[in-house]
Amino acid sequence: MKKLSFILLLLTQNVFAGNFDCSVIYDEFDSLMHKSFITNPGRYVRTQSHKISRSTYNSTQKSLFTQSKKNERMGIAVFRTNKNTYGKFMYTWGAPFNNGHPSLILKNIVKYGRVMDGYKKQTRSKIVVPSSYTVDLDTFTVGSGAESDIWFHNIDGRTMYLQAKNGANLHFPMESMCN
Repeated sequence: MKKLSFILLLLTQNVFAGNFDCSVIYDEFDSLMHKSFITNPGRYVRTQSHKISRSTYNSTQKSLFTQSKKNERMGIAVFRTNKNTYGKFMYTWGAPFNNGHPSLILKNIVKYGRVMDGYKKQTRSKIVVPSSYTVDLDTFTVGSGAESDIWFHNIDGRTMYLQAKNGANLHFPMESMCN
């Protein structure tokens, strides 16, 4: 009951980082991502926009958030697609794909049809993105070219980025709301 009351409080008030009772939080990705955060994450925590490198993920986002065991060490991204839908996902870099290069793993992708209007959300549990491929977050399609919202930009097998493209926006929280 205490957790439900806290989540309702988040949905009805404008709260800033540092005002959260994190003793009731089991997983920041699930519990702290509310409409106001999805549309303006920089209002609550310091964020990095547009792209993040694998090395920045490893040094700043990996193990940063209060997360359940199954989500430990996952990075978090908040997005606006090039068709103006909002959402969130967790990500990490994974084992080599069929081309021998690391893959990008998107997990628990949640897209809100129009977050401000409350349209029903759509979800995908996991998308594995091969090296240097793109993803259209509106359709959850890998390799979608001109319609894509993100790009797994692999430069040389060591230097790689998760990057917005085609007018989409990405925001990567660079601090936990439970600090």
